[in-house]
Amino acid sequence: MELFTKMKSGNQGRLFCFPYLGGYVNSFGDLIQSFHHNLEVWVANPPGHLGSNLNLVSDIDTLTNLYYEEIGSLISEKSCFLGHSMGGVVAFSLINKIAANGKSPLPEKLILSATSMPDTFAEKQYSSFSDDDLVEVLKSYGGLPAPLLANGELMDIMRPIFRADYKILESAAAKLQKIDVETLILWGENDRVETIENAYLWKNLLRRGLNVVTLKKASHLFIHDRAAEVADHVEKFMGL
Repeated sequence: MELFTKMKSGNQGRLFCFPYLGGYVNSFGDLIQSFHHNLEVWVANPPGHLGSNLNLVSDIDTLTNLYYEEIGSLISEKSCFLGHSMGGVVAFSLINKIAANGKSPLPEKLILSATSMPDTFAEKQYSSFSDDDLVEVLKSYGGLPAPLLANGELMDIMRPIFRADYKILESAAAKLQKIDVETLILWGENDRVETIENAYLWKNLLRRGLNVVTLKKASHLFIHDRAAEVADHVEKFMGL
């Protein structure tokens, strides 16, 4: 397996996690450590990101095709997809791919965590921003630690990854189709990047209705500093 890594073994359901923009296989470490139940957890490692020997991908169709080739044999009963921020768009697009192909079972449930519709990214075109402007956008997420920003060599490695991820989001705009999968949407009350109104824009793409849970006083990357609370919501949603 090059694109999915089993991070936790278990027999009470199978969770597939898709990381946020610039993220990698260890981006869900805080969440995984917070689970109380015997849940099996797999994490996608985007091609070209840290820990991956594959080339970067900058198109949603190419990415979902790659993921589909590996994940089809892994999806089982009580499977759930969880995507944080960009990862939610990828997870949703992958469900579209699985449904269109018809050869693999759909996940039973989906969790969109701090995930906005990709249409806004097509309008903003962050991938074409200058290096300085791109960094300012990334700072607004609150996820770039000062040591990373001060490390010019590491930023030279990360900037192409950020640009490729933004291109993926831009390419996903207007491509998403309705899904028939029970969906939970998690949102941070104090998200400075995307307001709570964006959560409700998903309603036209969810055949089973909208279920939004707001995390009080949480920022965009609550997957880290509110990991225990997120874990509780995930396990409850999965019926554990």
